[in-house]
Amino acid sequence: MTNTNQISNSPELPLISIYKNVGIEIINKETIKYFERTSAYSLIQDSSDAEMYSDKMEIWNLEQKNDKFKNTKWNRFLAKTIYNPSFEVTLFWKKIGTYKLTELKAKIKNCIEKDDDILTQFVEADFLKYKIETSLDFAELIENLSKYCYDIKDEELIWKENEEWNNSK
Repeated sequence: MTNTNQISNSPELPLISIYKNVGIEIINKETIKYFERTSAYSLIQDSSDAEMYSDKMEIWNLEQKNDKFKNTKWNRFLAKTIYNPSFEVTLFWKKIGTYKLTELKAKIKNCIEKDDDILTQFVEADFLKYKIETSLDFAELIENLSKYCYDIKDEELIWKENEEWNNSK
């Protein structure tokens, strides 16, 4: 089974994924491969827990499927207790709506407010929310999330920028 089997109606990467209105993830060409293999437990979960936002103002849902895994009572029991194997999966994308940039910013800021020092490990929540609010487009949202949360290049520079912003308020 080849893992590059996204259906032709798949969104262009990168995407911003918001999981259960709490977690944020950037999905790009490097990270999409992690979705191509999953556990039995994940296969029995509701795939609508994550909404993925594209730069084309579309909201997507991703479902992972494996023809060999059957969602039976016995397999659900095993996956939740003692046996949770992983499987290569086929990715099925479904466009579930559209959004406005202001709506996505609000969802991201909500996630920042609920954050437990994952997104705000290197910056204060108010500073990160400010950076999200002042982002002019989807690309800048990706850039700010990467710079301050996921792809930290220079911690000291980020702390200094955060401190200068605090002092200017």
